[in-house]
Amino acid sequence: MRVESQRVKVQGYSLYRLIIHPEQSVPTRAVAIFYHGQGGYAERYPEVLEVFTRRGIRCIITDLPGHGRSPGRRGHAGNEDVLDSVIASSMIEVGVLPHGVMGHSMGGLLALRHLVLAGKGLLPKPSFSWISSPLVDPGGGRPPWFRKMVSILAPVLPWVTVSTGVTSAMCRVVDDQQTLKISDKKPEQRLWHRRVSLVWGMLLIKTGEWLEQTASYTPHDLPLLMTQGSDDPVCPAWKTRELFDKLGSKHKTYLEIEGMLHEPFSGVGKDRLFEALEQWIDDLKLER
Repeated sequence: MRVESQRVKVQGYSLYRLIIHPEQSVPTRAVAIFYHGQGGYAERYPEVLEVFTRRGIRCIITDLPGHGRSPGRRGHAGNEDVLDSVIASSMIEVGVLPHGVMGHSMGGLLALRHLVLAGKGLLPKPSFSWISSPLVDPGGGRPPWFRKMVSILAPVLPWVTVSTGVTSAMCRVVDDQQTLKISDKKPEQRLWHRRVSLVWGMLLIKTGEWLEQTASYTPHDLPLLMTQGSDDPVCPAWKTRELFDKLGSKHKTYLEIEGMLHEPFSGVGKDRLFEALEQWIDDLKLER
């Protein structure tokens, strides 16, 4: 694969974007838009997405505001106008090729939002979708008073950020040789963070609630793969299964990987995910 970085102007932000190309010897037959997780960033995913680029699928990842190498307060990713502008900018990169929509964790939630909008005719219809460990309940099962408190505070203190509470131990299964934690790295390597602003958190909660009511609008003829670790403490598998059942796609597949945590593509046991991805991609019929 060949990785290209660029800056794109979106809603007054100069956002960082990676475009991951197939090798020159591999014809490009499709493009995938990938949404990163809360606190995540584009540079975490080239190795994860290599399974796609080896098969001729170019991948586009944009660091949202406040994430990775994009400017902004850590954890504050803007608003729906920013999201929609990122989509529009990414679609320019897609051009005339078939395209897919993919994402992990928060990115899985945003990718599902994208699919519903496409199903309603508000965005071009994708040709495939991979959803990884989606954050279908951003409120984390907190009581109604928590949502009420956030809805009151967010307009007044939109830039205030709180910790998501997510740690590396929640994300991947490691062996004795894989003990390096993000907190052990040098400051310049800490692109990942655990922050979320009140206003962005409120938007995610509302998006999750909206998705519960609109999941059936995902395009009915869309090949969709949803993958999930059975022991995921961040996005519990039972919640993912419930939402999966509501999706409108008639060509959907759910894969729950036993013993894996929030990132089934990382750590011990990740080969099980990649083997399934390889088979699923090979079964796709992508035509220009």
